[in-house]
Amino acid sequence: MLEPARPGPRPLFRLRRRRVRTVAILPTLITLGNAVCGFMAITYIAKGMGLKAAFPAAAGAEFEKAAYLILVAMIFDALDGRVARMTRTASSFGTQLDSLCDFLTFGTVPAFLTYGLCWESSSFPPLVVLGVCVIYVCFAATRLARFNVETGTDERHHREFTGLPSPAAAGVIASTIIPWAAIEGKWALAETLNKILQAGLPVTVFLLAVLMVSRIPYPHLVNKLLRGPRPFVTFVELAVVALLAVIFHEFALFLGFMGYAIIGPALWIRGRVLRRPVPGPGGAPEPPTEDSLF
Repeated sequence: MLEPARPGPRPLFRLRRRRVRTVAILPTLITLGNAVCGFMAITYIAKGMGLKAAFPAAAGAEFEKAAYLILVAMIFDALDGRVARMTRTASSFGTQLDSLCDFLTFGTVPAFLTYGLCWESSSFPPLVVLGVCVIYVCFAATRLARFNVETGTDERHHREFTGLPSPAAAGVIASTIIPWAAIEGKWALAETLNKILQAGLPVTVFLLAVLMVSRIPYPHLVNKLLRGPRPFVTFVELAVVALLAVIFHEFALFLGFMGYAIIGPALWIRGRVLRRPVPGPGGAPEPPTEDSLF
């Protein structure tokens, strides 16, 4: 009988075939544009902090550039997901990359901008300003992580937000900085408005951080406007709003972002006040149940 062949020596290295993973080029590039805006905004904030003591007007111009870059990054953030779903290339990779870029631009940059503007010049102690900025960064990361876990890639998961979206919170901060930089050194009340801003901005940042991790629903305005046909009068109204925003852009942006941040709590309170109790099994109305705010 023939003896069975003995197995040969095991190779030291074994080559494994791995499946080649594809990446959607266009949505990925749009998402990375968000990150580029965030990094450039950080460089302008650093320049502004260096010029703040000796050249406050030049520092205000640097802070204004950083604020505008946050708004430009919001355009990239609004387009990447839409393009991915239109081209049917939405994936978990795109969701994770989008959240990483959002954390940089809409989580870190607004906190750093607040720190650079209010540190050692606000009515609050420097450690309080630093603590508020740290809370904002941590809550933004928590909000984005929760969004990744609870949100899918299809269209129905992108019609409403749970909690204030981080781009909207960053938009409130950026649109607050732009009018301040525009009136710095130009109006007689510039010094008074400067003190009001530096006193109120840390409080606003803290409230925005709390709204981000709350369970208050916020509508997805971009998807609501772009989904389905609309009457012609809606187009005219949007054109008028866009024209007014261009003319009074320094203050219109602030009013728009602040109004969006307030509409969520306002509707939440309105729903709790006007909600009717549901009749119980015996005909007696049951007391309303309170939904969790966080």
